[in-house]
Amino acid sequence: MSTPRIQSETGAAPNKGVMFVIRALSLLGAVIMTVTIVLGFLSGGFMDEGSAIWALSWGKVTLIDLYVGLVFFGIWVSVRERRLSAVVLWWAGLVVLGNLAAALYLVYASFTASSVRELLTGERVHSNSAVVPEGEVGR
Repeated sequence: MSTPRIQSETGAAPNKGVMFVIRALSLLGAVIMTVTIVLGFLSGGFMDEGSAIWALSWGKVTLIDLYVGLVFFGIWVSVRERRLSAVVLWWAGLVVLGNLAAALYLVYASFTASSVRELLTGERVHSNSAVVPEGEVGR
């Protein structure tokens, strides 16, 4: 049994509040990451402190966790983006900037999407389209 997608009587998806929260949190995350990275570069040596982190057991766990998460995020970007050039640029950003690039992508994606579904899939959702339960398209 499939569950129909929820939509208001006016045709607008009831997720404007959710989109506002996503936009606000992604912007806040990007600002926090930018400030933290700048402060880190100003107060410590990237190579020296990076090798000290890698020497610790939990440092390895943290870095592996970070990069696995970035790969998952990159896969989502690859599914969502239509142009290969955009995919390549965002993957390069993830490799160089880490979660700062992820936060910036989420800011970009959330401001170009009109719904949570569009944000997640990259597919344009038209407000005048009918809501059809999954599995019942074309009946």
